[in-house]
Amino acid sequence: MLRIFLFSLLTFAFASAVHAQDRVPAMDERLLLASPNTIDAEPELLAYMTSLAEPAYSRHCASCHGADLAGRDGIPNLADYDWLWGITGSEPTASEPVFEIMQTILYGIRDRNCPDDVKQYGACPDTRYSEMPAYRELGFTDAQIDDLVQYVLMLSGQDHDAAAVERAASITGLCAECHAADGYGYKPFGGPDLTDAVWLYGGTPQQIRASIADGRLGVCPPWAGTLDAATIKALAVYLYRKSQGY
Repeated sequence: MLRIFLFSLLTFAFASAVHAQDRVPAMDERLLLASPNTIDAEPELLAYMTSLAEPAYSRHCASCHGADLAGRDGIPNLADYDWLWGITGSEPTASEPVFEIMQTILYGIRDRNCPDDVKQYGACPDTRYSEMPAYRELGFTDAQIDDLVQYVLMLSGQDHDAAAVERAASITGLCAECHAADGYGYKPFGGPDLTDAVWLYGGTPQQIRASIADGRLGVCPPWAGTLDAATIKALAVYLYRKSQGY
């Protein structure tokens, strides 16, 4: 259903978009209808996709994610195949990850820039939303936060205080809602994997403590009102291919 909904929305956006550059409507249509594998297999279509995606990325994405897609503190690396949202790596085809990327591009992450009467749970409909709460504001003591830091260090295979980890075991229930009981993360909620060496805000004890104590709530704007449908599809395929090393 998500695929059908996204395609319908993109088709509408394509029909109503004002293009800022000369385009080839027939190629736009081919791009919108083609699977990622079809795009890869057709040099002309692949070149057209790239011609749309690269300037769109440079103009709208590079200022945050970097010209090399590598990101920075608080901004995800788009080229390492470690995805916060939707993509697990076990999808049977490339189409599923591309649709997940398209949803993020279309609706953004934690977007609140919409009328109050259409907001759902405080955010715009269909935006990716999760919240790393500030544990200090939830009433956790400094000692408990310190123990949770040691628990995360343990999950990620770093040196840790075993006694602190044991103490923290009884207060990790809230963490498990997004990061899962084993710490591997939960893609539908954008919950990062805490067991690997990939960190969005840093993996030192001080950085982990800041995330737990003060919370995180990064934002990526939605691009549905800025980019036309073919460009959104091109950008999603482009980012997926980059994450694959292409």
